[in-house]
Amino acid sequence: MDDEQELVKRLRNGDSNAFETVIKLHHAFLVAMAIPLVGPDSADDVAQETWLRAFAAIGKFEGRSKLRTWLARIAINEAHAMRRKRGREVSLDNWGVDSGSPISSRFNEQGAWDTPPSQWHHETPEELLTEAELHECIRKHLHKLPSDQQSVVMMRELGGLDYNEIAQALDLAEGNIRVLLHRGRQRMHAMLNNFEEMGTC
Repeated sequence: MDDEQELVKRLRNGDSNAFETVIKLHHAFLVAMAIPLVGPDSADDVAQETWLRAFAAIGKFEGRSKLRTWLARIAINEAHAMRRKRGREVSLDNWGVDSGSPISSRFNEQGAWDTPPSQWHHETPEELLTEAELHECIRKHLHKLPSDQQSVVMMRELGGLDYNEIAQALDLAEGNIRVLLHRGRQRMHAMLNNFEEMGTC
């Protein structure tokens, strides 16, 4: 029996240590899932509600997906429910629609770089400070992504979910997930390029 199956078994048996373990493993991930949908101020509330619902329903978890995927789906449903209660529900009809590449001009017709990005080196305190500024810039721009791209990038890059798991959690086709991830990464890369060339976020 693998570790996750054992953990789920302990959760079903009401093991308080198992509850603590699973919260430590997945809480930050659930908050990250909720931020694009409800904002940073309400994301923790969504995560808390997710835990309540998940623990109440753990007996129904059949293990056909990973526990994290199941939790992500609950978190997304909770985020949508919160938005509806607040009257701020937005249409997700355009999720997965290809909005075009923000850096397509940087590639030639064969898909290779016309102007490749420069390499980073961190050899002085000034360069380390620049790296800290870059991390803040990445965080800022991640939250500026369209909410569908932001969710997919976070699920993939922060949560480590595979394409099929993300597709299940967001109820989108796997091909749409790949497009969203590609576009999200391109937007982030465009920001990185600007930071490298201009030194500003």
